[in-house]
Amino acid sequence: MTIFILTLFRTGYKLRTSTLYHLLVGKRTSSVLLHGFFYQNLAYLGALPQLKEAKFQQAIQQLVEHQLIDFEDGYGQLTTSGKQLLVEKKIDLTGIDNLRFGRMREESWQLILFSIQVTSHLSFNEKNYLPIEHRPYYLHQIKKWLVQSDQQLVDKIQQELLTTLETLPNDAADFLANQFSGHDFQGKTVFQLLPESWKKEPWAELYRQQAIDSLLQALPDGEFKRLIDFLDQQNINRSMIKTKELFLAGKTVDELLMLRQLKQGTINDHFIEWALLDETFPFERFELLHFTGMNTDEVINARYQAYNLSYLNFRLSQIYFLRK
Repeated sequence: MTIFILTLFRTGYKLRTSTLYHLLVGKRTSSVLLHGFFYQNLAYLGALPQLKEAKFQQAIQQLVEHQLIDFEDGYGQLTTSGKQLLVEKKIDLTGIDNLRFGRMREESWQLILFSIQVTSHLSFNEKNYLPIEHRPYYLHQIKKWLVQSDQQLVDKIQQELLTTLETLPNDAADFLANQFSGHDFQGKTVFQLLPESWKKEPWAELYRQQAIDSLLQALPDGEFKRLIDFLDQQNINRSMIKTKELFLAGKTVDELLMLRQLKQGTINDHFIEWALLDETFPFERFELLHFTGMNTDEVINARYQAYNLSYLNFRLSQIYFLRK
């Protein structure tokens, strides 16, 4: 746990540790989202929803005792020794995206596994087999999917699987593919497939997230996306989507406050989450600061009270600047 927590400090900035904890357990306020975005930890939003604060604080204390971070007034910062240890460990968690896939990752992956088993047996005209899933929701989704499919479904699934797995690193592709069940083959458990170095907490869960999220990101438009579309939509804050739809239909922020009967802070959260998720966010509809002559550090550390601009527009200005 301590080494993973150490990776959160890798950018070298002073980070408020209480906000890091809130990020890991999945608190989706604008302050937590922005903190994750500014310091390149947004991918871990909700990565460890069961993490107890006492355990997190224990890890922080161990990092301080080993002089891997400095800690003062609630803020931690990577030390030279901590930086060197991260270089030696060479930890790569590229591909994890809890902001985008975290809410419905498990359900989406289970549905994909079930669909692979079903289509595998279907390709052999085999109806007498033990399904890996018995829960009504998954049975209903698979039946509906099959009814809406054409006779090329099996071929399409095979091609989509090959195309998608080929885009992934070999270890991730093998980890996922060996969980598949079907005609004359039985998938292995996650624990059986995890590399030894990833079996300890929290690495096992992070390894799974990295592999599954990479696959979900790589899926082409086709049968799998059609299957998990409803689940995928639930990855996104539905209230935020409503705000987005009304704004794109021409409503102003003030009109949204009146129409939706929401607090300004909630509307701010919606727009900030939308901007962080969507690279096509309509920044042009907002008055933005250009932060002329300022560098990245200065923009991150800027305070909105110093500018004659609303909190929302100031935060969107920061996101726009850092995205450029």
